[in-house]
Parts: sequence; structure tokens; C-alpha cells
Amino acid sequence: MLFLHGNGERGDGKEDLGFVMKHGPIYEAWIQQRDLPFVIIAPQLPLFGQGEVRYIRNRSRDDIPQRRAEGAPPRPSGGDPQKEMQGQLAEMSPHPPEGLKAGWPLIESELLAMLDNVEVNFRGNPNQVYLTGLSYGGFGTWYLGAMFPERFAAMAPVVGHGHVDHAQSLADARLPIWQFAGGKDGVVPVRHFYGALNETQRLGHPEVRFTIEADQGHGAWVRVYASRDLYDWFLSHSLPR
Repeated sequence: MLFLHGNGERGDGKEDLGFVMKHGPIYEAWIQQRDLPFVIIAPQLPLFGQGEVRYIRNRSRDDIPQRRAEGAPPRPSGGDPQKEMQGQLAEMSPHPPEGLKAGWPLIESELLAMLDNVEVNFRGNPNQVYLTGLSYGGFGTWYLGAMFPERFAAMAPVVGHGHVDHAQSLADARLPIWQFAGGKDGVVPVRHFYGALNETQRLGHPEVRFTIEADQGHGAWVRVYASRDLYDWFLSHSLPR
């Protein structure tokens, strides 16, 4: 499983590397001590000039979760009690196909090299490679899945949407998609998710799922990755080789 983190977890790949364990399947496996049946690849996106973003500048290495000798800490909340749930009309993505600036497309060759390395040296199964990511990593999941659909058995972008330009390759490859969004998300609004999803379905893709966690904000990933459903769904798919 290749996991692409969000913008707040990027860093230098050394002292900052622990930030990649704050969220997602790597957090569930290591900090929550769950026995997930995957080799999880969790690379760190370099800063690429984003070091002065407020939530990156103000973070502390004390925020990096630590694995306990026994038991697991409570998960953070993904909800936003100050924001009301509401329906939203569909709008096209305001971002280019590459997603947000200084994102995962800048290191796509390194990501593919990591997959190759794991398949060769860690007995990875090339027919069961799964792609997921949250926020910045959700945008990266759409991009990488659309550019290299033959590499993955299924993909699950979380609180990050795609672009209509991604639809054709994903529909042609019939790469299974399970998209997640937070109904109260004020960072990546739900209305921007429909364009790529609808276009992918219009082109004949047979397996496009969209789950809106209506009571959750941008941190909807907490519930998504805490559930067993996503992991079981991944394991139900493999490439027809």
C-alpha cells in the first residue's frame, strides 16, 4: 500500500520523518497497533518551499505520536462541531490536473521506484498494490492513479479530489475508486469532488464509489482509516494478471 500524506506532514526525510505517522494507515498500524495485512510505504514529501505555511511553521516534533509499550492512544476527532451539515451543488475543480502546488507529482519517479523496490526486496505482490492518500495526498492519489493506472489494483483518495482530465485513463483501466469527503470540510469543499467522479462514470467506469462523511470536517480521514471497511475493500481487488 502506498500512502501519500497531507501538506502538514512534509519535511526533510530525516528529523521530520516522524510526521508521516500522524495520520492514515501508517498511524493505524504503528500507533494504534493494528495488524493490517499490508506492506505500507509512507514516503515524505519534501518541503518544496512550503516551510512557511502557518501549520507547518508552527508544528513541533512533540506532536509526533509515539507508539506505546501497551495499548494505544485515543484517536483525534475528525469532526467540526462548529460547522453545520449542508448540501452543496456540484462545481468543477478549481485546481489543475496536477493538483495543488508543490505536490506529489514532483516526485512521481521516486514513488514508482519505491514501489519497484518493495516488490523486489520485500516480496511485494505486484497484483495487489493499493494507493491512498489524504488531503494533499488525496490530490496526489488521483494524479498518480490516472498517470499510472496499471500499477494499482485499487485507489482511495480521501478529502482530496480529482480533475476531469484524470477520468479517461481511469475509466479505460477500470481502476476501482473509492472517494471519501467530509461534509463539513471547509478546506476542500464537497462540491468540487463531483466533476471528476461524474466524468469517470460517464466514460463507463463500472466501480466508482463516493462516501461523504456528512458530520466530519477536513479530518474525516480519522474515521476512514480507523474503519476496517476500506482495508477489506482494498483486499477484495487484485490486478487480472
